[in-house]
Amino acid sequence: MLTKLKKAVDRVFGKRREEGFTLLEVMVSMIIFATGLLMMVPMIVTSIKSNEFADMSTRAAHFIQAKMEEIKNTHNFTSGYDNPDGMTRTWTIVNNGPNLKTITVQMDWVDQDGRPHSNVTTTYESHN
Repeated sequence: MLTKLKKAVDRVFGKRREEGFTLLEVMVSMIIFATGLLMMVPMIVTSIKSNEFADMSTRAAHFIQAKMEEIKNTHNFTSGYDNPDGMTRTWTIVNNGPNLKTITVQMDWVDQDGRPHSNVTTTYESHN
């Protein structure tokens, strides 16, 4: 079928087409390809920023969990703060009665764009 098409083209144009691409076709295809790549750059930048935020949020959750476990295991019910991994961790202990305490741990950090973020978790400790 392809040979029939080639013969028909030869009859219409009176000569046989050369095989391959012209320089103009190659340049147009390169412009289309480059435009597609340029349109992907904002998506890549957004993806990188989202991954950085997810990483920091995961680390903040880990540091919060570690501090809560430390407070519960050592029974050191004293409020305080520290700075693990460039973030600020603050924990607050509130005495709600003779056998009940509220433990709140908060992680604060600033992203690469200078925007502040925070992750807070609260739990209760009851002991007899």
